[in-house]
Amino acid sequence: MRFSLKNISGKYTLWGILGVLVLIPVFVLWPSSLKYETAQAEIAQFDLEVSAEGEVQALEYENINIPSLINKRELRIWYLKISNMVAEGSKVKKGDFVASLDPTDVDMRMKRSIERIDEYSNSLESAVLDSTIILMQKREELINTKDDLTESQIKVEQSKFESKATQRQAKIMLEKAQLDINNKRRNLEKEAQRQKMKVERLERKLEEEQREKKLYEELRKQLQIKSPSSGMVVYGKDGRGRKTKVGDDVGPWMPIIATIPDLNSLVSEAIVKEIDIAKIKVGQKVSVVIDAFPEEEFEGEVMKIANMGQPIKGAGMNGFKVIIDINTNGKKVLPSMTTNNKILIASFSNDVVVPRMAVFNEGSYQVVFLKQGVSVVKKMVEIGGENETHIRITHGLDPGDEVLLSRPEGFN
Repeated sequence: MRFSLKNISGKYTLWGILGVLVLIPVFVLWPSSLKYETAQAEIAQFDLEVSAEGEVQALEYENINIPSLINKRELRIWYLKISNMVAEGSKVKKGDFVASLDPTDVDMRMKRSIERIDEYSNSLESAVLDSTIILMQKREELINTKDDLTESQIKVEQSKFESKATQRQAKIMLEKAQLDINNKRRNLEKEAQRQKMKVERLERKLEEEQREKKLYEELRKQLQIKSPSSGMVVYGKDGRGRKTKVGDDVGPWMPIIATIPDLNSLVSEAIVKEIDIAKIKVGQKVSVVIDAFPEEEFEGEVMKIANMGQPIKGAGMNGFKVIIDINTNGKKVLPSMTTNNKILIASFSNDVVVPRMAVFNEGSYQVVFLKQGVSVVKKMVEIGGENETHIRITHGLDPGDEVLLSRPEGFN
């Protein structure tokens, strides 16, 4: 048998062309999926959680307040400046120094009060002297009028033997003397009452000023704030949640300088965004991570949910305060430590889950990119919640399906 080299060469050329045509789809489609990281859809435990930052606080505490005398309106002191404070976290005993308030305003008002006391004392002394002189003059006028009345009465008696005209003239003079003495008596009574009221008014002002001066003196002593009990000092907060510090003003509108917390009643005070608050219920379990113990996870439970929201700084929305009971496991947890709280909303164990990176939003629906052999298919899915790492798939994927973790090229 004879073989032709030309025939053999043509045969292999044909097979080579067929092989290239077969490999073209492999090189076109297969690398497009190979170059992307993938993950498998699987049945796994899925916990739906709401995360909220917070701070450790004591549920029970004793306030260290400004002196109660500042609340007296007659002192007209609306605020005082904190001039000194012990360091936050300091341990104090009952009666120990905690803070001091600047006495400048109190001293200035007490000085003015002393000046007014001197002024009222001098005015009162002058009023008493004036009253004595004026009333003495009025009494002398009354005595003189009485003498005139007596003289008129004598003339009436003597006129019995005189003419009728003389008798009538004597009676007219007597009536005039009687009217005059009545007027003088009424004037004396009115003047005595007027002088009495004037003196009493100055006496009241003097007494009030003396009482205010005593209050200022007592307040001056109370500007050194002492601890009402033994414990650890935690600075107070204003209405915006900012802690008080040296140089801040305190007054009836901000009476708390610091607190002595009960370390056996510690909780995490978290702020939950308004879009999530409807999901939070009392009794839900919470995983609490305290920044001071980053490697440890504490168990917690929702105790209380605020009825009113408050603005979250920098978030453009309101938040609701949620109180979370913490099992500290004997750790030295202290107030003001920051916390990260994960509140368990729901838990699922028989549903398909995929990594968060595998699901993409397209308008009002979600899709995944499913690897099928050497090709990639975009598929719509329905989700039932997501946590920090995974998304729960309620429809569209089966366990074992392989999905891409990034959007492949060519898919818009």
